[in-house]
Amino acid sequence: MKRTALALTAVFFVLAACGKKELPLEQPEKQAAGAAQPSPGSASYVKKDTYFKLPNAAGGEIDLAAYAGKPAIVMFFTETCPYCRKAAPFIQKVYTSYSVKGLGVIGVLIQDSAQPGLNFAADLGVTFPIVYKGGAISRNYRTQGVPYIYLLNKEHEIYDVWEGYDPSFDSAIIKAVETVLAKK
Repeated sequence: MKRTALALTAVFFVLAACGKKELPLEQPEKQAAGAAQPSPGSASYVKKDTYFKLPNAAGGEIDLAAYAGKPAIVMFFTETCPYCRKAAPFIQKVYTSYSVKGLGVIGVLIQDSAQPGLNFAADLGVTFPIVYKGGAISRNYRTQGVPYIYLLNKEHEIYDVWEGYDPSFDSAIIKAVETVLAKK
């Protein structure tokens, strides 16, 4: 009986820490893009609950305000999460295809050290920016494990969210990215 209880506890923690959730959270309502946006780094940037300024694994810092007026994908992850490792090549393709059209892409490592983010990028060929020390920020986004992939509109409000990762999400993510990029 003790073995069964221990096994069930272990399975729960693995799913809570890194898997796709079987019971999806209520997703935030999709937000419509509105008024004109300030230029990147503008003093008039309005910091919302989605705002962060975190250390870049490659050095320096990344400030979400630098992406003012641009939609962004924010992916919360850990180095060894298998679903995160499955999501990364797709998010890299999105970054390659849509960053030239104005989409920001940022990986947010919830761990407190840069090295796991550097390992993740090297292992998977990721070139989009990766920040670390994202645990506190993940609570602002109300994540419940990793990966969580958020699409922020140009005002940096949550437009859509994907819990976990499955290749079946790819077309919905692309459609949502194209929609927020097209909004003036």
